[in-house]
Amino acid sequence: MTTTPPGTAATARTVEDVDAPVPPRRLVPLAAQHVLAMIAAPVSTVFLVAGSLRMSPGATASLLSTVLLLCGAGALLQSLGVWRIGGRLPFVMLPGGAATALFLQIAQEHGPATATGAVLLAAALLLAVLPLYARVVRLFPPWSWA
Repeated sequence: MTTTPPGTAATARTVEDVDAPVPPRRLVPLAAQHVLAMIAAPVSTVFLVAGSLRMSPGATASLLSTVLLLCGAGALLQSLGVWRIGGRLPFVMLPGGAATALFLQIAQEHGPATATGAVLLAAALLLAVLPLYARVVRLFPPWSWA
């Protein structure tokens, strides 16, 4: 980090170490680490669901293929902003977290079909509430988001 001594005025803007470009020899391993971390979330989620629901290896492979395909489609939709859908930023859509735990709880108590229906119903509800959210979010100034 570059600093100026006390009592002197900084007249020229300096580049902080954080803002300096990263050389490719450091950037490539960091990018590879990022890609591996991104692929770990869908793969571990699929194996968690398949193990909890005692799915066959063939069904697990199909589920993994579907999840990876839908993660890619969701990331493209978010990044490109097709039909005014998405943030037009490089978001990566990944499964996991509390949603997976809720899905597994519903699937173990009421069956996988009911859990899948609950996911579809929740998605429809979120899409129905989206126009209201778009109106409400305008009431909050951008500086309050931080």
